[in-house]
Amino acid sequence: MSSSTADAAAVFAASLVKLAEMQSNAVLQVIDATKPLEENKKYPPGFLQFSLQGLRAYYHCHPASRKGVHRFPAEHGHFHIFIRIAEERWSHLVALSMDSMGQPLGWFTVNLWVSGESWLAADELVKKFNQLPLQPADSKLSLVEQWLLSLLLLEKQTVISLIKERDRILEEKKQSLGGDIQQDRSVYLLSQVAIDNVLELLQRGQY
Repeated sequence: MSSSTADAAAVFAASLVKLAEMQSNAVLQVIDATKPLEENKKYPPGFLQFSLQGLRAYYHCHPASRKGVHRFPAEHGHFHIFIRIAEERWSHLVALSMDSMGQPLGWFTVNLWVSGESWLAADELVKKFNQLPLQPADSKLSLVEQWLLSLLLLEKQTVISLIKERDRILEEKKQSLGGDIQQDRSVYLLSQVAIDNVLELLQRGQY
């Protein structure tokens, strides 16, 4: 286990303990539980900013009638995570599906039209990701930012593989469907992978 991975594991475990003590979870930390959840609204206002470490994220959920765009069974909503590629330009890194209990279900990537981002090819996006000096133990991070950032770092290699798979699948669809595939609204999901039980992985020392 590398020192950076060990740090992420320690922060993740500590954030889980704090959330449990508060009888809360990552989703409850970003939505306003005193008000009805608004579908398609981005939570929290102003995004998660990760102490300006080069990432931002928001949580939202789709209307129940749009089951076709849910990535995993039992999904409540998902976090979209973006990486800064220039001063005012952001590229979609990955999304994290969450269930109604605020537990992670899996990672996925989406087509360009979905996220409205500044697209980067997989190699460039991975390079940017690797260059970020991400610090999950930063005291300026909120509890949910610590939870999400440490989980992202724990699953970094999985996320990188998913990004590379994204481009491979996109090229396959381009060959079969033709046209401007990145604006083809029939192509929403590009790659996905279910997340393992992170608690069990931590306990077994696999990280």
